[in-house]
Amino acid sequence: MNRSIIIAGSSGLVGREMLSTLLGSQNISTVYALSRRELNTQHQKLKQIIDSNLSVPAIRLDSDLPDVGIIALGSTIKKSGTKDKLRAIDVDLVVSTAANMKDLGVKHLIVVSCLGADSKARSHYLRCKGEMENDVELLDFEKTTFLHPGPLAGDRQEKRTDEKLLQGALKVLKPMMIGRMKKYRPIQASNIANSILVHLTFPSSRKVERLDSLDMMKLAS
Repeated sequence: MNRSIIIAGSSGLVGREMLSTLLGSQNISTVYALSRRELNTQHQKLKQIIDSNLSVPAIRLDSDLPDVGIIALGSTIKKSGTKDKLRAIDVDLVVSTAANMKDLGVKHLIVVSCLGADSKARSHYLRCKGEMENDVELLDFEKTTFLHPGPLAGDRQEKRTDEKLLQGALKVLKPMMIGRMKKYRPIQASNIANSILVHLTFPSSRKVERLDSLDMMKLAS
């Protein structure tokens, strides 16, 4: 495997780990990082593309066009401010970015979603994630992988007090989270990133796939 990959959302917790892992892989030739502002990262494999709408025409890419796309975009009600603004990011922006990646020639799309994503969920956040997945599936990539991690663990650049409290509580409860409850254990962003490399190396035959934390931990190990 010697692949070219484009990633949107590489400044967040999961996206940052993914970018670092991809750049360190001998099997990846080029990583296009699509973002609204320049990243504080330098690497011979990295090609940054700055665009306010996270959109890029193929003419702005080198001849090494990406066949894999990764989207790690997302927000929260607290951060976005309103339900409509959350939907604009978690649904509209993700879907438009995915559509642009398909236009660039991406065959396999990987999207960071959320455990419990369901277009019929009572939670606005989970409902948005579910609606996003439905819309992305309609784009009909050759292969689509949705990542459904539980609570995320790792060092964020932004402070999320509520998330820190949740991680602390789950750490105490972890020994009691067995069986089906294991997928609700916090997962390190680095493990998510490592699982993607393995997933790309040994892909399944399924056209649409959803990987929860247990699936990703198995791949990462």
